[in-house]
Amino acid sequence: MNKSKVQKFVENNNCTYLFLILANEELNRLSKLPYPIQKKFDKKLPTMALEHVAEGNIPDYFVQEEEKPEGKMSDIIDE
Repeated sequence: MNKSKVQKFVENNNCTYLFLILANEELNRLSKLPYPIQKKFDKKLPTMALEHVAEGNIPDYFVQEEEKPEGKMSDIIDE
């Protein structure tokens, strides 16, 4: 996808789209936590996800994968 098109879209929509994508990713992360941990939360998960994104208190969801150097087949099998 063309980077300038994405940037123009985000600027025209006041970053609402990206905010909601990040909030959805944060909600997925929170929902995968074990139930005893979720039980201790004082707010609902969607509310917490939106607050985390608004505060910038979220992990980096989009990390590039590391490239592994090519090796022998035996090295790959041992991993």
